[in-house]
Amino acid sequence: MEPPPADDARDATSVSGLLGEGLDARIDRWAADARVDEAARLRARERWLRRQAQEEGTLAGVLADVAERGAPVAVHVRGGRRHRGEVRALGADFAALRSARATVIVALAAVMSVRTLPGEASTIGDRSVATSRRLVDVLGELAAEGATVVLALRGDDPVAGGLRSVGEDVVAVRVAGDGGAGVIAYVPIAAIDDVVVDG
Repeated sequence: MEPPPADDARDATSVSGLLGEGLDARIDRWAADARVDEAARLRARERWLRRQAQEEGTLAGVLADVAERGAPVAVHVRGGRRHRGEVRALGADFAALRSARATVIVALAAVMSVRTLPGEASTIGDRSVATSRRLVDVLGELAAEGATVVLALRGDDPVAGGLRSVGEDVVAVRVAGDGGAGVIAYVPIAAIDDVVVDG
């Protein structure tokens, strides 16, 4: 007659029998299940964070992302105009684009769409743009330099000439008049959709 099994062997057999398989195999499966659950939780959190970032996106944030990458864009402005170039500066209410031909300063309120090149990575635009520099400030600097500009106006013909002065809400442009004598056009800043700077 064989001696009864030792207590250790009985315990191992009973544990294995209760779980239906060896304890080591069961623990490995639990760990694998936990890894799968954690990966699914992380993917869900990533989707939620991406969605939250997209909901916080702004036009200025999109332009800031594009400027950081140095990617060329096409900016469609009210009235059907399109400007292509790289975003070189961004203010509280404007974006400045540089192309091979000119610098264009676009009022953000006039932007109808911003289009990237085919295959370009998508942009969320959730960053904030921390600047107080406004279009009126840039126009003031251009006036001090005596810059020649073309002001594209909302719903009206453009005004071209030498930028003479900038007030709180108005700019003065010397335009060529009849007989070669210059006349001054006074343009409300709120009416300016974009500014093409000569040179």
